[in-house]
Amino acid sequence: MLKSLIPRRLISTVARIRTFTMTTSPIRSPPAKRLKQELPADFTHVTEAPVNALFAEPSKPQQQPKKQTKRDKRKGRKPLPEPFSPADVMWHDVRDFLGSNYVDELLAKKDGSEWEAPSELGSFAVVELTAGAFTVSGESLSLFQSGDKKWAIITPFAHPGDRIRAKIYKHDRLHCLADLVEILEYSDTYRGGEGDRRVNPDAGCKYFGECGGCQLQPVPYHLQLQHKLRTVQLAYERFSTLPSSLVPTILPTIGSPKQWGYRTKITPHFDAPPKWAKEKLAKLQAEAASTGEEEALNAENEAREGWECRVGFERKGKPGVMDIEECPIATPVLNTQLTLSRAQVKSSIMSYKKGATILLRDALPEPKPLPTAENPWNVQEAGEEEHVAVTDHKAQVYERVGPWLFTFTAGSFFQNNNSILIPLTTYVQEAIFPSNPNPHNTRPTHLVDTYCGSGLFGITLSPSFSAVAGVEISSLSIEAARRNAEMNGLKDKTTWLCGKAEDIFGGLAEQGFAGGHSCVVVDPPRKGCDTPFLDQLLNFRPLTIVYVSCNVHTQARDVGYLVHESNKRGQASEGKGEDVKEWKYTVESLRGFDLFPQTAHVESVAVLRLEEQ
Repeated sequence: MLKSLIPRRLISTVARIRTFTMTTSPIRSPPAKRLKQELPADFTHVTEAPVNALFAEPSKPQQQPKKQTKRDKRKGRKPLPEPFSPADVMWHDVRDFLGSNYVDELLAKKDGSEWEAPSELGSFAVVELTAGAFTVSGESLSLFQSGDKKWAIITPFAHPGDRIRAKIYKHDRLHCLADLVEILEYSDTYRGGEGDRRVNPDAGCKYFGECGGCQLQPVPYHLQLQHKLRTVQLAYERFSTLPSSLVPTILPTIGSPKQWGYRTKITPHFDAPPKWAKEKLAKLQAEAASTGEEEALNAENEAREGWECRVGFERKGKPGVMDIEECPIATPVLNTQLTLSRAQVKSSIMSYKKGATILLRDALPEPKPLPTAENPWNVQEAGEEEHVAVTDHKAQVYERVGPWLFTFTAGSFFQNNNSILIPLTTYVQEAIFPSNPNPHNTRPTHLVDTYCGSGLFGITLSPSFSAVAGVEISSLSIEAARRNAEMNGLKDKTTWLCGKAEDIFGGLAEQGFAGGHSCVVVDPPRKGCDTPFLDQLLNFRPLTIVYVSCNVHTQARDVGYLVHESNKRGQASEGKGEDVKEWKYTVESLRGFDLFPQTAHVESVAVLRLEEQ
C-alpha cells in the first residue's frame, strides 16, 4: 500500500487527493521526475501545432512579456514565455480556463501568488480529476480548487469529460504539469472515434498513450475538425489585435481525404549504446580476439544485456526513445521500409558512437526518360506506379500533385500529406478568384510566390495567371523550383529569383511584376514573417495576399500587422494628390486545413484584399 504524503481533507468536488492502491492501469505512469519550479523558455513541445480549448471565452490580447534579464535572475523573478511560443499559447489556455477576471485580479496583487501551487499539490502527488477542456496542443485541462484558489492541471492523453488520476511533476504559473496515471471513466463525447482502440481494437495506434506523436486519436474526426476551427478562432482573438468586426467568421476546417496512412515522411531515431555497454564490448572482444569469430559474436550479444536498442519516436513523459514497429499515420511503403531500417540499425547498433535519425520519404520512381524543358512531363502518358521509400537525405525524390510533377532532395521541406495538396491549392485558387467577385476589385494577372520552396503554389496556380514569379532567399530552393517549372513545361511562364532578405521583392519590376496587377502568396516557416518583410509587402501593395501558415498564432500576429499598418499608411496617403488614393487591406476569409489528422496541428489560410477609395 502506497500512501500519499498529503493529509486527507476535502478540497473540492472537482479534484481530491487520496490514499490509493497502485494497480496495473491501462496507461502506464512514467518514472518519478524531479519537481521543477522554474519555467524554461520553451517547456512545451508541440508535435506539429495547435488545437484548443473547450471552449472557454478567449482572453484579450495582452502586452507581451519581456525576456528575463540577469537582474531578474538575481532577484529570483520567474521567466515568462516567449511571445507566440507554445508556452505562451498554453498560458493563454490556462488564463481562459481559469477565467480572465480571476487571473487578472490575482496578477494585479503582484505578490507572486500565481507561482504558488495549492499546498495539497505536493511533489509527485497523485490527484483525481475531471478533464474540463483541451489545450491548443491537444492536452487536457482540469480544475483543482482549494478554498478560493483555482489552479489548472495539464495532463496528456486525457480528453474533456474523462475522470482521471494524474501525477504532478512540475509547478508553473497558475498550473501544474502532470503525467496520466489512469483513466477511471471515459468521456462519451470526445472518445469513440475510429482510432479509439477501446471501441475498435484493431484500428488506430497501439502506442497511443505513450508515443508523443498524436494527441487526438480517440476523438471522432468531425470533432477533431471542430477543435481545429476553434484553434484558428482563438489565435485571431488572442494574437491579431484586430477587433471582431475586422475578423470574418472562420470557415469550417477542410478535412484530409486520408486520416490514416497519409504521412509521406517520417524520421524515427535511436540512441547510441550506453558507454558502459561499449566498454564491456571492448573488454569482451579483447578477451575473445584469440578464440574465434563465434566468441566475438557472443561478446556482442553479452554486451547488449541490460539495455535495449529502441528505434522510433519520443516517449511522452519519459526520457529516451520509444520502440515503434509501425506508425499508422505513415504511408504503407514507409512502414515496410521502417521494418527493414529497424532491423538494420539493431544488427549494427554497437558500431554507432552517437544516436541518429533515419529519414524515410515516400516517393515515385525516377521517371524515364527524365522530363526536361524541351520534353516536359505529360500526365496523360504517366501510368500508375508503385511508390518507393527513399532513405538518403541527398537523393532526388519525385512526387505528383494532381497533374504536376515535383522533384526535390529527400531531406528538404515539402508538405507531408500529399492527399490534401489538391484541395489546398484548389481552395487558394478559388479564394483568389471567387465565383462572385466584388465588381470594385481588380482581377490579378500576375502571381508572386514568396517563401516559394520547390514551387508548389507557383506551379499549381500557374494556369490562372499570365506570369508567375517565385522568390526565396535559399538558392537551393530556387534551383529546385526552376527545375520543377521546366519539367512541367512552364519555363517561359515563370521566373525564379533568389532575393535578399532586406530586398525580397527586388528584381520583380524588371520582370514585369508590379503590385497593381499581382497576387502574392506568403507561406513562411513556423516563426512567421519578420517586420521588414511585411513592410516590403505593404510597399509592393499587391491586389491580393494569400497567407498560408503552419502556425496560426504567428499568422494572426502578422495579419493583424498588415491590416493595422495598411490602414495607417492608407490614411496618411489621403490628400497627397488626385492620383493617390486612400487604401487598406481587409481580411476576406480565414480557414483551417487538416494536414495532420490525429494530431493537434492545423494549417491556416488567410486571404487579404486591397481596398482603395
